[in-house]
Amino acid sequence: MDNELAGVITQTERDAVMAPIAEAMSLPAQAYTDDAWFALEVGRVFRRNWTGVMYGCELPDAGDVRPFDLFDMPLVAVRGADGRLRIFHNIVPYDGCLAVMSKRQGLDEIETYYHGLVYDLAGKLIRAPYWNTDPKAGPEALGEREGGLAEIRSEVRIGVLFVDLGGDAGDIDTWLKPWRALAGRDYDVDRLVPARDADGKPLIERRTVLSNWKTYQENASINLLHEGFTHEIYRRSPEVPRVGDDGKPRFELTMEGALVAFAHSRQMSGQTYPPITLPTACYDTTRQPDWGFFTTIYPNVNIPLLDAFMKVNIAIPTAPGVTELQHLRFYVPEALEDPGFQAEEASLVELFDVIHHEDKIAIEAVQSARRSPVWRQHYYAPFWDDLHCYFNQLVMADMER
Repeated sequence: MDNELAGVITQTERDAVMAPIAEAMSLPAQAYTDDAWFALEVGRVFRRNWTGVMYGCELPDAGDVRPFDLFDMPLVAVRGADGRLRIFHNIVPYDGCLAVMSKRQGLDEIETYYHGLVYDLAGKLIRAPYWNTDPKAGPEALGEREGGLAEIRSEVRIGVLFVDLGGDAGDIDTWLKPWRALAGRDYDVDRLVPARDADGKPLIERRTVLSNWKTYQENASINLLHEGFTHEIYRRSPEVPRVGDDGKPRFELTMEGALVAFAHSRQMSGQTYPPITLPTACYDTTRQPDWGFFTTIYPNVNIPLLDAFMKVNIAIPTAPGVTELQHLRFYVPEALEDPGFQAEEASLVELFDVIHHEDKIAIEAVQSARRSPVWRQHYYAPFWDDLHCYFNQLVMADMER
């Protein structure tokens, strides 16, 4: 264990996290509350992995730009003339000012506010007026100095703009391969498009929870046992908790690479969820999918897939105890064209408002309880908590590599 890590976790705590589930313990409380842990986590978890930051549909057209902060870094997303969505550090090399100060649409170029340097939509400096007294001076006026915006490696997949802050996260399609293999059993994920309102705007929901990002992720698509205690929709179901009279699970687990997921068949949960009224997200939109999935793509994306939709949730921590959430459902194009789509989507928004509120109460209570001087680590229920244990071990493995 290196000195930085040893400053935030003991060897005994670390060994308990990495033990087999019957003996394992969760990450210690300081992993959810401590500024030093969080700073180390940003560098060792988020800089080393593909991190979801927004949806590709938020900047649909060439010249659309949006500044945003990520882990206290000013960044800017730009849709290029070539249609590609890029992420840059939002700072001008010359004057240290923000290159883009507000969301804009339809730009042909980016003219900076402070000293008027001009960039194309690929971040290349194209004009530096009066740099050498010439009002038409180009980048050559800077000589050997670097004038372009610093780009961050990024890719759009499954509707999400992912960034690789450290530049060495590996091939994104290899990273997503286990998720695609699982979700692609029933769902035509590459055909799915964002839900939109009657005016054609993406139906993105945003929330803030006063809890650590890991607690949100553990709850959202990993925690099986809480369903029937926390959520009214599951309390009404005869199939929840997800265990049969014979003591066997009504779920199947997948833990592979960054994928942390459980699946439930229609036979296992056919009485739990509302009936399907829209074309389904299957390859054959008239067929009911055989399986539903609750999937987490480590570190900060989780995606339930159920019948007609795929719901993509992005969790971005802004402090140890604050997480910003983004939510967007995706459907086959035929579903959006269905006359009943807006009413069905509105009913789902209402349903998930309730579910998110119920979860918010729980995870904020967990965050509050992290202050306790006792039970700084927590044990697992082996029947239910394999996913939770695996997720925590992914975090620990990143923290120590």
